[in-house]
Amino acid sequence: MDQQVQARIIEEKRHRNPVLYLKTVSIHAYSQLSELKENLLGNKSTILIARITPIMLGNPESGRKLLNELCSAAAANNYSVFRLGEERIILSPDSVQVERNA
Repeated sequence: MDQQVQARIIEEKRHRNPVLYLKTVSIHAYSQLSELKENLLGNKSTILIARITPIMLGNPESGRKLLNELCSAAAANNYSVFRLGEERIILSPDSVQVERNA
């Protein structure tokens, strides 16, 4: 198979199965909200795992405000928000199927 045919096959697969990204962050300050929103609004489908303990320990009021705004932005952009224990939240596109244990 020549290189042009291989390149076309790879490109066709990419369009059928778009890439899904995984990003992890630690949230220390409310000022990180714009960066987090960019992950939801960007062209790339991204699963975001955010460690919220630093902001919740440092400034709980600011942490709650950030989480409320982040949840609103997630809902507006077809993302779901899940808690992962007390320390982390996960934001994932609605296209990702999440299995929950009962």
